[in-house]
Amino acid sequence: MGVMASNQAQKHKLAVQEENQVQEIEKENMEIEQADQISVENEKYPFCIVWTSIPVLTWLIPCIGHTGICTSQGTIHDFGGPYYIAIDNFTFGKPSKYVKLNKQFEVSRQNWDNAVQKADDEFGQQMHNLFTNNCHSHVAKALNNMKYNGKQSYTMFHIWLMLILSGQYVSFGKFFMTFLPSLILYGIIFMVIFFNK
Repeated sequence: MGVMASNQAQKHKLAVQEENQVQEIEKENMEIEQADQISVENEKYPFCIVWTSIPVLTWLIPCIGHTGICTSQGTIHDFGGPYYIAIDNFTFGKPSKYVKLNKQFEVSRQNWDNAVQKADDEFGQQMHNLFTNNCHSHVAKALNNMKYNGKQSYTMFHIWLMLILSGQYVSFGKFFMTFLPSLILYGIIFMVIFFNK
């Protein structure tokens, strides 16, 4: 009888240990999920590409804007001009939309952050060019550095396409404000053409 009680106590002890381990793992996973939460108010977008409009240029062509890539902690890094990397101060204002990457943690936090830093170091020494070496190129370089999705062939076109196809606006207001200037501008042009006939 003493042996049975001892076995039951041992089984109970193991069950409690297993339950504690499961709870610890769940707690760690919750902490990771909370750390990876997007905070629009604080402008923190972990593992994201962010986008905002560029005055006048986006008014003319609403799908063109300024991009940045965020660290694992959500800090925005963007190629803001010649020899300049903006960190935690997005060059053209607050993000309007974002694309969440690394959802399955294909890239470790350290490798992600190192790849962003390496792109910063390289582009911080380069001239900015609107057509061939710009903020989209900087984001593409960071993704290439980390071999995101096993690729090293990202270009500024791929970044633009990701934002067009997978981008989420941070709010309806940001969506509306992205297209409002274009609607007004093209509305005025249409009215001038239409009423001058």
